[in-house]
This record gives sequence, C-alpha cells and structure tokens, in this order.
Amino acid sequence: MAEMFFPICVNILCQMVNEIKTSDIRKIYPRRDPNSHKGMNGKVMIVGGSIEYFGAPILSSLGALYGGADLVYTFVPECNFEVNRSLYPDLIVRSFPGEHLDMKAVTPILEFAKKCDAILIGPGIGDREDTMEAVLRIVKSLGVTTVLDGEAIQVFKKIKEVPLPQKIVITPHHNEFENLTGKDIKVTGSMSNKIVLLRTIATDLKINIVLKGPEDLIASELGEIMINRTGNAGMTVGGSGDVLSGYLTGLIAQGAEPFAACQIATHLFGRAGDNLLKIKGYGFSASDLAFEIPYAVMAARC
Repeated sequence: MAEMFFPICVNILCQMVNEIKTSDIRKIYPRRDPNSHKGMNGKVMIVGGSIEYFGAPILSSLGALYGGADLVYTFVPECNFEVNRSLYPDLIVRSFPGEHLDMKAVTPILEFAKKCDAILIGPGIGDREDTMEAVLRIVKSLGVTTVLDGEAIQVFKKIKEVPLPQKIVITPHHNEFENLTGKDIKVTGSMSNKIVLLRTIATDLKINIVLKGPEDLIASELGEIMINRTGNAGMTVGGSGDVLSGYLTGLIAQGAEPFAACQIATHLFGRAGDNLLKIKGYGFSASDLAFEIPYAVMAARC
C-alpha cells in the first residue's frame, strides 16, 4: 500500500505546480512612488569577486541596476577594486583587504549591510575554506534579506540551526544543487523527483530556491512550487546566472517579497533572453542580458 501511496502523492504535487505567466508578474511587480527620491527604490549590496573572478560581481551589479535598484554597492577584494571601479561609473565600489573574501572582510561588510535593503553574496568568491568561514559568519549575522549564489550556497552545509532570522534565497544551477543536497538530479532527469526534492529542501531549511535550468523551478519556504518556461539555450553563456541573482536581489530591495522576486526575475530575465535571441541569435553575452532587462520589463507592461 505504501508503495502505491508515494507515486500518487508525487503526481498530486506535480499537478499543483503552476506556470508563471506575464499577467501574474504584473500583479506582483514592485511599484514605485512617483514622489520618491534617491535610495527609496532599493539599496543593494553585492559581495563577491576574487583574484580568479573579477567579472561576476560586476555582472550581478548590472542586473540589480538595470532591474531598477537606485543604489548598487559592489564589495570586492582590493585586487578587483580598480577594474570594478573603472568599468561602470553607475556602481559604487568598495573594497576589502586581500585577493579573496576572508574573515578580515566580515566586520566592514556587516557594518555597511545595515544601510542596505537586500544583500547578494557569492558571485565569483571561489570555494576557499577561509572564504566559506567568512560567508558563514556574515550570513548568520545579517539582519536583511539575503540572496546566496555560486559557492556561497554551500554555506548551508555548515549552518546547524534553521531558520535563520532573515529571509533567504538561493539560486543554484543543477550541479550546485546536487552538491548541496548530495542527490543526483540530472538536467534531463525526472521532473517529479526534482520537485519533491526542491520542496523538501525549501521547507526544511525555510528558504526560497530558484533551481536554474531549461525550465526554472522556484520553491517558497512554505513549499509552494512555480515553474518558469521563458528563456532559451543562449542563456547558458557564462555570467548569466550572476546577472539573474543581481536582478532578483534588486527586486527584493525595491520591496518585492522574496518568493515574488524569484518569479519576477526568472520570468522577465527569460524574456530578455528571448528578445536577444530574435536579434542576435545565440551570440549574446551576460552583459547583453543585463542591458535588455528594462526592455523586457517594459514589453511586459510591468
């Protein structure tokens, strides 16, 4: 009897998964007060970079900026400071000592985080042990909604007490999710198995999850599952996930609830990619995707 019960439950759960529609996005997109002033529409802090990866935090910052956030603060190691500062005058760049994130950076990051509405940690940080210890200390001490991307997602292997005080979003691709869970979920694997595992992790850890893939799966901390089908194979280009995580963080900073921000970001980011496919074929870059976000938002009439 139990052998029959599990497949039935899985089938019911899969039937409860709703596809994200543009009409739904319009209802939950954060609205701007026409009388607002600088800083009222989102202050975002992005912590990332290392001697190996200087571009990832820039791409995340562009995602937040072109997603509508007022102020984007990019915190990077001092070895990345000059290149980050020189590329885009729109970004406010701060540095911490050294060539990668470690414990020396924790205090200044936590102090500055108090001024921000949402924090993204992870783009380009690498997987050094001292980096992960610093991420653990930062995440456990933050008081604002936090998005974790890249290697920072693995901090949940070290966190013993959940839920954390702040709202959390993680944005893994399939390999990062497998690394976190220890479960094998191939891109071509069973959708039902992915949904069950995703829901279990989200509700156990009390976090929101964007599982990136040909079809994005989004889970809330309460176990609600949504699926996004916008986007195309051109979006496998390196750095696209960094742009997405920055866009998502910017939406949260502008007032969107984390689960709503996950839906908005995946759907409209996919539409940005679909727009570029019509113009450039598969020859577009991650920065192209960031620059296309406002046009996708406008076309969706959000």
